Amino acid sequence: MKPSVTVSLPSLLEPVTGGVRELAVSGGSLREIFDGLLEREPRLRPHLFNEAGELRRHVLCFHNGTNTRWLGSSGRENAGSRGGGRDGWDTPVAEGDTVLFMQAVSGG
Repeated sequence: MKPSVTVSLPSLLEPVTGGVRELAVSGGSLREIFDGLLEREPRLRPHLFNEAGELRRHVLCFHNGTNTRWLGSSGRENAGSRGGGRDGWDTPVAEGDTVLFMQAVSGG
């Protein structure tokens, strides 16, 4: 059985999810968690991911408090990596882990 991870979404996405801000998603890696999230809530895709399937520039994702943009292909933190790519998406997850999405808000 794959671990269950708590995925938290920003309040800005409540209209997309019908008010749901937290979901339990099962998977063995961050990639599987993301896939599971989009399978359950497909309308989140354009809000979180770009056409290439990478996180949008204004979206941050944290796995147990670590920015996923800083994870290297090994799943370990890599301070030199600041891209929105998918290098760290094969990082394993464990039961009870958390994934938090945040969106930058700007305006005048």
